[in-house]
Amino acid sequence: MKLIVEILRWFGLLTGWPVHAIWFKRKTYYENRKVQSRFLKGGALIISNHYSVLDYVCNIFLFPFRKLFVVFADFGKWARWGMTFFGGIPVDRSSFHMPFIAKSVELLKKGRVVQIYPEAHITRDGKMLPFKPSYIKIALRAGVPIIPVIVDGNYGVFKRAHVIIGVPIDLAGRCVDPEHPTREELRIINDEIQEKCHILKADLDARVADRRKKKNKGDSV
Repeated sequence: MKLIVEILRWFGLLTGWPVHAIWFKRKTYYENRKVQSRFLKGGALIISNHYSVLDYVCNIFLFPFRKLFVVFADFGKWARWGMTFFGGIPVDRSSFHMPFIAKSVELLKKGRVVQIYPEAHITRDGKMLPFKPSYIKIALRAGVPIIPVIVDGNYGVFKRAHVIIGVPIDLAGRCVDPEHPTREELRIINDEIQEKCHILKADLDARVADRRKKKNKGDSV
């Protein structure tokens, strides 16, 4: 069964690449490419802002040769079935046990790459929503770095999506007990990481604006 799922995943990736190239035309920027490029080694937890369901489609081709498992809201059996092929980790919002945390930790400890949206919901006005701290618990328990990836949500045939990859955030030593961080420890770390993502978003917006300005200037010459 695992082999069939993997074959279907690769089929989806290969057939989806032309669509991805047309619909997203992704331009990737880096906070510091020497520290973190598009190539990942070992386990890593990717966090990203959330404009639409297309955010995952945009990021799925971002890190070459790595399967991007993603924590997603379970919208029904068909969504669950479809996401199974691409490494979906469903979230049951009615469960207090949050089994997606244990599943994510398990995968990360095996050296896999997991993506989660800390906002937990799609933004309706383009502004970043407050982050939920569950992603911090996952990174702490798995002992992996958090890599922020910020997108601008500019998807469409006549548009171009822009992404910026931040440097890894190491949480080692940030909590007395990584398995059971206190609420205050989680609050402090969460505030710092969300502020970091706001800075990256401003950086991305500035780079995109500068690129468009240079392009328009060149067209007018």
